[in-house]
Amino acid sequence: MLGPLAVVCVYLMLSPVWYPKLAPRMYDNARLLELALVVSAALFSMAPSISAQLVSGWTMLGSAARRLMVVFLGGGALVAALSPAPQIGALQVGLFTLLAILFLLTAAAVRTDTGTAERLLAAAIFAGAALTVLKFCTSFIPHFIDGRLFSWVSPFLDFANVRFFGQYQAYVLLLFPAVAGVVSLNRAGRASVYAVGASFWSLQFMVGTRAVWIGFGASIIAILLFMRSARLPWLRAQAVLVLSGGAIYLLFSSLVLPQPNATPIPPKNSVLERNLESVNERKIMALAALELVRAHPFAGVGPAQFGFHYRSTIAAHPHNTPLQLWSEYGLIAGSAGVALGVVLAAFILRRIADSSRARADLVTPSLGAALVMGLTDSLLSGNLTMPHSQVLCAVLAGWIVGRAWRERLAPEVARLPTVRLSLVGCALLSASVTGLLALEYLDVIREMPSPREIRVPNFWQYGRFDAW
Repeated sequence: MLGPLAVVCVYLMLSPVWYPKLAPRMYDNARLLELALVVSAALFSMAPSISAQLVSGWTMLGSAARRLMVVFLGGGALVAALSPAPQIGALQVGLFTLLAILFLLTAAAVRTDTGTAERLLAAAIFAGAALTVLKFCTSFIPHFIDGRLFSWVSPFLDFANVRFFGQYQAYVLLLFPAVAGVVSLNRAGRASVYAVGASFWSLQFMVGTRAVWIGFGASIIAILLFMRSARLPWLRAQAVLVLSGGAIYLLFSSLVLPQPNATPIPPKNSVLERNLESVNERKIMALAALELVRAHPFAGVGPAQFGFHYRSTIAAHPHNTPLQLWSEYGLIAGSAGVALGVVLAAFILRRIADSSRARADLVTPSLGAALVMGLTDSLLSGNLTMPHSQVLCAVLAGWIVGRAWRERLAPEVARLPTVRLSLVGCALLSASVTGLLALEYLDVIREMPSPREIRVPNFWQYGRFDAW
């Protein structure tokens, strides 16, 4: 299982700060990088040993989760075929199928390994956060020294406030105690992990979203309610990181930003100064999504096609994952997708409660709290539309599920050839569909001028483009 896990770790390490020059637009590049990851996972599933683990994971999910997944993906495929833009719908459903395969492979890697898988995942997440902090420093400091205007949107935070940066943070900010708990480190090593974590939190203070802060509050409440004992060490570790990040931000804002050659943080990016415009826009989008549900209750408007039916604001998705699923997939398939999220949330809370028995375990509650934070953020930002958030949600869910599966005996898969063929077949079919349609899209947009509204992503960067 180390082969697919190594590909996942390379993605987790490099994706926050790097994207390949595959397409003219940054968001499309990030999407293509995500597709390369999930298609690779599908190809790994062809190996007999890995497909066997895939089948074991599928059977260990439980009948309710399996049925919900089949209804969501199968119903989504039918809705996509009937939609006005079936090629975009097929891309979305194919991607979600591949993310499910990624989830199962991650869970299997964690379950079957004695610790190497967790150490690799922890090291990759730490490296990604460290490179993010380094990228900010190497971008800001030269501009500050030379007295040049530093754009808080580019070259570094090109998706600050929403999209990549804020929604990447939602799944990563609470993981640093897990990193320190998984990897055997001396005092200097742990100090390095916490230094990067505090610096990462300082960026959240600078340009983070309010949705992330609400998600943080939800995660703390989950820990307080469900982690009945041994929660003080976890809360203490997180408090050190948050307060240290706040201190770094206060020093930065009081000593650096007031300098004549420093560019202040724009109000639209600052949590402290941002107005209520985005809140009002979310109300408009929520009402529009509900109206689309009323108008298209069973077939929806088509996966990834919200923006084709909605233009009241610039957004091409409603910034709320349940509303997006209901409006795009219809009430049957969409409700199955929402129910999967509810099942995952209930499982997370049970694992947080169970982790109370192991006083030294900071990993399980950190993973659970990170997922609670990210899923709460998705109710306000729709982060599961974005490449980084989709991968992190699948990987972290697989990680925490894989830890739980260590306590269970894997079923015998030799007697399940039909299941094995079905899973591998779905993986390869989804990889073929997403790969071919992505190449077709890429061929069309290479010579196409940039649309006027370039920041309205749904599946691709321009969420209202279907002429290909």
